[in-house]
Amino acid sequence: MSTTRRGALTDLEAVTALETSHDTIRWLGETGLEWHRRSFADPDQEHLLVEQDGKPVGFAVLSGLLRRDRVVEIRRVVVGDDMRGHGYGRVLINAAVERAYNQYGASKVWLDVKTTNVRARSLYESESFVATRTVPGGAIEPDGAGGDLVVMVHQAEEPGAPDAGTRDETAGADAPAGDASAGDASAGDASAGDASVRRP
Repeated sequence: MSTTRRGALTDLEAVTALETSHDTIRWLGETGLEWHRRSFADPDQEHLLVEQDGKPVGFAVLSGLLRRDRVVEIRRVVVGDDMRGHGYGRVLINAAVERAYNQYGASKVWLDVKTTNVRARSLYESESFVATRTVPGGAIEPDGAGGDLVVMVHQAEEPGAPDAGTRDETAGADAPAGDASAGDASAGDASAGDASVRRP
């Protein structure tokens, strides 16, 4: 049986190990211990882990938790290579969305994903995320070429909620561009690439 919980600094090595394979890393921006160490230390971000029999098999990173407009980003979603195809990506997306709304009072939840990450996009669409725009060249591929990102938004049923499109484009610009890119879907990150653009 799988369970989800909030991550802690003691999970640093476990979450870093989950994103080391080529099929995962190709969807991500910056990776490694330092990226996660900064994320754990940032009060504006939070890791969520999914475990099977007490062992971490995937994680998600929420960002924008302190934003006044309450627009929360799912910055990264990763499921270990050997655990894909068992629904853990969907578990993580659902847990992240629920936590954003219920714990942080989000008005909207958003993520970005490489246009080429079809499996991830299908997963997000099946969980009520809607593509709102494409960011040409928003992700930097491993070979240095630019790749496009799709911004996808999940909105709570709440009249008068602020528009995610009004977000300051420079907010969180140090983060990789689309780390929500994959989940159980294809590899692993909710976003994708090393972004130089962004965010709704």
